[in-house]
Amino acid sequence: MEAFPCRGLVVNAPEFFADPSFRQWLANDVPKLTWYRGGQVDEWSDVVVLVDLGLCGEGSDSDMPRQFWTRIVDLCRSHFGVGAGQHHHIMVRLTNLEL
Repeated sequence: MEAFPCRGLVVNAPEFFADPSFRQWLANDVPKLTWYRGGQVDEWSDVVVLVDLGLCGEGSDSDMPRQFWTRIVDLCRSHFGVGAGQHHHIMVRLTNLEL
């Protein structure tokens, strides 16, 4: 068994979850790392997306609406810098909490 450290962010983004195009992406049939199980979007609808470490815009969930994916990649660039590494991905957990 091998273990690797990973980089990650937690982003509270209730505005993502409020947008119909994001909710449609969240509810589609493509598998995701999420607690969301359909129906109403609530505070338990977190989703984890994976962004490539090269920060070139690729990742497991780059099929989400472009305006959200671009903001996620930009956040990763601002926190980790372009060329953040060569292997694996940055894990970004999107939460839906009204603070």
